[in-house]
Amino acid sequence: MRQTLLVQIGDSEVSIRVRRLGDGATGIGSAYEVQVGDGPARIVDAARPDADTLSLLLDGQSWEAGLVSTDEGYEVDLLGIRHDAVVIDPRRKALRMAAGAGADVIKTAMPGRVVRILVAEGDEVDKGAPVIVVEAMKMENELTAPRAGTVARICVSEGQQIEGKTVLVELA
Repeated sequence: MRQTLLVQIGDSEVSIRVRRLGDGATGIGSAYEVQVGDGPARIVDAARPDADTLSLLLDGQSWEAGLVSTDEGYEVDLLGIRHDAVVIDPRRKALRMAAGAGADVIKTAMPGRVVRILVAEGDEVDKGAPVIVVEAMKMENELTAPRAGTVARICVSEGQQIEGKTVLVELA
């Protein structure tokens, strides 16, 4: 299965497509087909000899990177230079962006199913408060209020199948 991720380092954001191929050539880690942006797909062997190290074999060259998980993503130390990297699942990004697309509505960009409604009509909500949970592409996504306000109308029901761009909740 191929997975597409967005990786943000500083002001740059690049799409990376990754597909696990199986055990790596060294027998220690795993082999992956990796495509960065529009570049060619390349085979990379990757292993985690310990929690803070990522060991890579690319084009016959060995690379080691320090890798520390942070709240925002990872601190990567490569060749003595530290980089802050944020890994973004584009499906989650699309859902988050759609949730805040209009100041008065919460909607989803992708088709899916309403799992839970966390508010009732007339409830006061703060900006960022969880409002509704939608399952899309086998992942549950909690959509939040784009602003503080009152829940004016709930436009869907739990268990309902929804199309992309469906208005789920209206705020007043």
